[in-house]
Amino acid sequence: MNELSELFLNIRDGDNVVLEKDKIYHVRQDDSFELYGYFCSNTAKKHENPDGMRKTAIYLKNKKNITVDGNGATVMVHGKMTPLLFDRCENIAVRNLTVDYACPTMTEFTILSNNDGKCEIKINSECLFCIEGNDLIWQGESDENGKPYWESNYIGTGRYIKIFDPEKEQCRDFSKTDLAFDKIEQTDNGTLRVWLKNKNADFPAGNIIQTRSIVRDQTGSLFQRSKNLNFENLRIKFMHGLGMVSQFCENVAFRNCDFTPGEGRTIASTADFFQFSGCRGKLVIENCKAWGAQDDYINVHGTHLRIVDKNDAENNIVVRFMHNETWGFQAFETGDELEFIRWDTLIPYGKTKVSEYQKLNDTDIKLYLDRPLPSIEINKDVIENATWTPDLYVRNCDFGPTSGRGILCTTRGDVIIENNRFRNLWGSALLIEDDCNFWFESGYTKEIIFRNNHVIGCEYAKMHESAAVIRYTPKVMNEQSEEFVHGKLVLTGNRFENPTLGTHCIWLEYLREAEITDNIFDAEYQIKTHHSGNITDRNNITQC
Repeated sequence: MNELSELFLNIRDGDNVVLEKDKIYHVRQDDSFELYGYFCSNTAKKHENPDGMRKTAIYLKNKKNITVDGNGATVMVHGKMTPLLFDRCENIAVRNLTVDYACPTMTEFTILSNNDGKCEIKINSECLFCIEGNDLIWQGESDENGKPYWESNYIGTGRYIKIFDPEKEQCRDFSKTDLAFDKIEQTDNGTLRVWLKNKNADFPAGNIIQTRSIVRDQTGSLFQRSKNLNFENLRIKFMHGLGMVSQFCENVAFRNCDFTPGEGRTIASTADFFQFSGCRGKLVIENCKAWGAQDDYINVHGTHLRIVDKNDAENNIVVRFMHNETWGFQAFETGDELEFIRWDTLIPYGKTKVSEYQKLNDTDIKLYLDRPLPSIEINKDVIENATWTPDLYVRNCDFGPTSGRGILCTTRGDVIIENNRFRNLWGSALLIEDDCNFWFESGYTKEIIFRNNHVIGCEYAKMHESAAVIRYTPKVMNEQSEEFVHGKLVLTGNRFENPTLGTHCIWLEYLREAEITDNIFDAEYQIKTHHSGNITDRNNITQC
């Protein structure tokens, strides 16, 4: 086992672990903790990680009152790993630590020139590859037997491609057809001469091609069923699969952290940076910096499980994980309060508590409940675990260019998003959904305060009509429903600049109330509503 992981083999409650100052700790996926049964929301499909296997450098389970002071040290990952994993821990602090990959699983190359489809490209020095005929093969580092940890054709199955314009600081989708090569010649260690099959492909010099695997078999880190986690002064340069995942945790804080690409790169994560699934207590992201994601920065949600069977006599129901990337983990405890949710309106219609639960398989759970069942539409209606719904505070953060959205948030807890900057986001700065038919991410919100933020050039990809930078779109399937899914939005004191379509748009659906006041827009703005209630539009300034 590697030197760093050995430090955590015999750790005791109350220990203070101080790493060697500025040291680089090299950790390989085949000389670290190998753990099983760690299933994670929004990650791998069953065939991609059937055993919930995690390769981990720093592992804590059932520990309390631990401080890990990185002291400026770096965890250098070789292969694919979930570098930190905490399970059922309490009062854990991690500070002054860097995590990086020696060979990131996202590859990058710069287009040096394009002369009628004959191109010179420069591959990032940290990306490993070989050439087989006219195919470019991406590779990971080699294991002890000389075999690459991972390998993928540059436009192969499961490979996702975007092209990044460093001057505009924007990404766009790029088709595999346009990236197909007729011929490849290697001119030096990292420079290739390639002939495009499609000579007319939009392949401009100076742009950067980013490619990644869509398989989320590991994560940036995983924290499960833990309480009072504090991360400070982390420097995270790359994350594979999904970012920092907190799952059924209580009170998690990231302060003064830097989640930006390593030097010479344009990408820091293959998916979301911060994923909070089924948490409670206070979630705090404060004074952090993030850019270079190929998905969203912050996603806070629960999980809707569909009711697939019921037994009125025994007062139990069987519920099922429905999305193929969310399954296997423990979603309930005895005493958890549940709400029954209508599948087509997202409106709650009854409450109960879990008196006992039984895992039937990787997707199905039997729940014994403490009161008679309401009238349920089997194989349609869902339940939400109402006990695990957190408050969210995002303050003084800088969210830079990404090919995702800013903050996705569906929690009934308090939500305050203030004094942040959102710049050049592919999608909306704030997206509020809730659905039980697609991603099954729950649930409804009571009040969201979005104030004193600076929103610049967001929704540049025109993902939706009007390119709204603030967007409420719960997935209501009953088009005749006029019931409000979400409670109140307070949008005040913000500055909005550089709208994609020339007009700023705020899009509100199934929202009971909104106060849109004292904001500054550098162009005309519009508020579009659908089945929404009282919308106050007051003291907003347009500076054309």
